[in-house]
Order: sequence, then structure tokens, then C-alpha cells
Amino acid sequence: MDQDSFRAINTALRAAANLKLVPPVCTGSFEGSRTGSKTGGSMEFADYRSYREGDELRRVDWRLYARSEQLMVRRFAQESDPRCDIIIDCSRSMDHYGKKAAAAGMAALFAQSAVNAGFSLQVWGIHDTLLKMTTPETPELWELPEKGGGENMGLFCELCPELFRNGVRIFISDLFFDLTPGGLMKFLGGSNAVIIQIIGEEEQTPHLSGSVTVTDPESGMSKVLHVDGSALERYRERLNRFRSEYAETVRAHNSCIFFFNASDCLKDPEPFCREGILQ
Repeated sequence: MDQDSFRAINTALRAAANLKLVPPVCTGSFEGSRTGSKTGGSMEFADYRSYREGDELRRVDWRLYARSEQLMVRRFAQESDPRCDIIIDCSRSMDHYGKKAAAAGMAALFAQSAVNAGFSLQVWGIHDTLLKMTTPETPELWELPEKGGGENMGLFCELCPELFRNGVRIFISDLFFDLTPGGLMKFLGGSNAVIIQIIGEEEQTPHLSGSVTVTDPESGMSKVLHVDGSALERYRERLNRFRSEYAETVRAHNSCIFFFNASDCLKDPEPFCREGILQ
């Protein structure tokens, strides 16, 4: 692990000392209660939740549907135990502007908050492949990829459907990849996801003029552009539109999205507390 990431993780762990991740609220008659973490593989009925695309039809309570015309899926004791999956984008674009260290710190903040709240925790690094952290509860020992790929983030679609069905999924990235907002939400399992975009100050507000050579960090392809005030304004409009489309899609999936600059994303966890994600 590089020193910037190590320092960011230690800063985040201090900030998370008294924070707890809030369990997702059940959508049935269970009134938000949950079974303890010692249920193992128990198939004892726990509660209902609303049907989501991709759920197995054999899990639908058809008698309940006949009475209420609501598609509800049975959940069992093992599934009601709170789980948190943290997914860190490790593609090449994250190597710039301090995003890699900021993402590691943000992941550590949520990992410690999940541990404090008694969640079952798993942490993943994602680029062309999916890397499982062997020490999810000890961020100082994470072995995140030093040089990720990213040209084929679509492979993410093939890897994730079975991993992120239940619990809370936290995805930390600059979102500069080839998945649409809807595609990302689909493969994060729908609801109860937290999307955190981290970009550099230079990406938020570029200070460029004249002829500039820009290079795609994922593909390595370069292009010469003429940058003036009009071009910068178009860039800002596209960035704002990109974020608005993401926010609309994420909210439609009963999930949350946050936008941060890498330089200040660990200064204050209050935005997460206001949204009821941390307490």
C-alpha cells in the first residue's frame, strides 16, 4: 500500500471511531428488526421484502399476493443478518489527483463504521477483475491493486450479480467507466446501495487554456484539444448533467449518491449522517 493511502486510512479510522453504519430498513411486516449474526445457514423465516427484478419466483409468497396484490419475497434468518460489501474502484483513472488515497480512506471509514455496528463485512477491489480483501476488518492491511486495469469494466457485470443481493453495498469510484448508471445499479443489486463519486479538484474545475494534450488513463490514447472559456463551460455542463443523471437513477433505486473532491472527502462525515447512513 502506498503511503498516501495508508495516511488516508488512518485519518478515516480516527474519524470513524464513534460512527456506526445503519442497517437497511426491512420493507415488510418485520418492522426493521433483524436476526442476530449467529443464525448461520438457518432457513427459519424472518420477514418479507418487496420483489426485485432477478429474484427467484419460487421465493414469492403467492398467497400473500392473492390477498394484497403485492409481490413480496420471503427472507430467512441468514439473509436478515446485516451485511456490508464495500467495492473500491482500482482502475487506472483512480491513480490521479489523489483519488486512490481518498477512496481507500473512504472505504476505511465505512469499514470501521460497519464493524462498530456489528455488520458482516467484505471489501473488494474492482478493475478488470474482482479482488477480495483477506483482512476486511483491518484496513491498514488491505492489499489493493497497485496498477489496475479498467479498459474492460464491463466484466464487472459478469462478476457481481451474485455478490451484492442483500445488505448494504457501498461503491467508491470516480465513475469514469463504461457502465451506465442503470447498469451499475443493476449489478449492485438494486436498492440499499451507496454510491460515492470521488474526483480531483482539477477534474471538478480545470484550469487549462490553449492547446492541451489529454490522455485517457484507461486506454492510453492521447488527443490534442484547444481549450478556451467556451470549452470549459461545455465541460462543466456535461459534468453537471452526468451527475444529475446518476442522481436521478440512484434515487429511483431507493439508494443514495454523494459527490466529493478527493482533497476534502474525509473532512466531515456529516453528509452521511444527514442521510441516515451513518450515526
